[in-house]
Order: sequence, then C-alpha cells, then structure tokens
Amino acid sequence: MKKFRNILLIAVFAVMLVGMVPTAVNAAGTFYCSTSVTTGGTGTLSDPWACSDATQLDTVINDQICDLYSGGDLYQLFPNSYRYHVVSWYSTTDCRVTATYDYAGYPPSTGVDLATPYVIGIVALVGVGLVAAGYVILRRRKQVAV
Repeated sequence: MKKFRNILLIAVFAVMLVGMVPTAVNAAGTFYCSTSVTTGGTGTLSDPWACSDATQLDTVINDQICDLYSGGDLYQLFPNSYRYHVVSWYSTTDCRVTATYDYAGYPPSTGVDLATPYVIGIVALVGVGLVAAGYVILRRRKQVAV
C-alpha cells in the first residue's frame, strides 16, 4: 500500500508539473518578413511576409503590424543575418519603428520546434522509469537478503 501511495504521489506531481507549463511559449506580436520572398506571406517564421525592398517593408509595418496587430516585433530575415525592428504606437494616430538592430546569424527561438510540454513530459517519464527501476532493484535486494 505504501509503495502504491509513493507511485501515485509521483504521478500526481508529474501531471501537476506538466500542467503548469503553458502550451504556447511564443510571445504574441512576433512577426517575420524575408528579403528572399517576393510576394505574400502570413508573417510567421514558416511563411514570412515579403519585404525584399523598402516599399514592401513599409507595407508590412503599416498595413499589417500597425493596422492589424497594433505593433509588435518584426524580424527582417536576410540570407546570413537579420534585422530586428520594434514597432509601437506613439499616439492614437502614430505607429512607427522605434528601434532597429542588426545581428548576424538567425533570430532567437527559430531552432527545433519542439513544444515545452513534450520535453517536460519526456523528462517526467524518464524520472518515473528511474524510480520504478529503483523499486525493482530494492525488491530484488530484499529477496536476496532473505
């Protein structure tokens, strides 16, 4: 009975731990546009807006980010670097780029798309497996000692 209680407590703790992690870890208001895309896009990393010239970039900022989303962070992707634009409202009629930074490499959080709850769930399962293996070893030691 005590063994069952310990396993139940571990299972409840694992479920609570997974439940505390939000299912969506990406911040709202993060958008992407690419200089290698010529038309269209939805603003996501997998389907960035087209911003191969200054006119397209202005269209993305004014017609998409300001008008539809009320500001946000825009990552303008180049072949080997990216430019980070902060788009925000100054007043009720003035939305503009408040800061721009150039970086080498790729934007943050653009690596392997593996949801955090899956990672925590895998770690919890490995932990439960290790605890179960410990119980099996303890049980065998008690049988050998008798």
